[in-house]
Amino acid sequence: MPHLVIEYSQKLEDSISIPALVSNGQQAMNDTGLFNAGAIKTRAVPFREFVLGKSHEGSSNLFIHAEVRILEGRTSEQKEALSAAIFNYLCEAAPEVPEISVEVRDMQKASYSKRVPF
Repeated sequence: MPHLVIEYSQKLEDSISIPALVSNGQQAMNDTGLFNAGAIKTRAVPFREFVLGKSHEGSSNLFIHAEVRILEGRTSEQKEALSAAIFNYLCEAAPEVPEISVEVRDMQKASYSKRVPF
């Protein structure tokens, strides 16, 4: 069930492999040991138009933001470790990107619906 959504500036497609970013992000999620490997879902979403704070002349306008959505019930320590693992992976995978952030969000079981194959 966990979802890793990697948002990034579309300009990054010229310098890094987005399919590798996704597959390696999937592996980073799996390596935490917090989830069943078959349940992890990872995807990447490019952004063409955006503003990063105050634009500075000569700034690269490159970013990666990962949102990890998990069902409620994990401890703060587990969420902190998960955030750190994904953050470290992204920093290693894209050292030229100055703006990298990760957010772990709880999804409430009562409001999450899912269709599963038979």
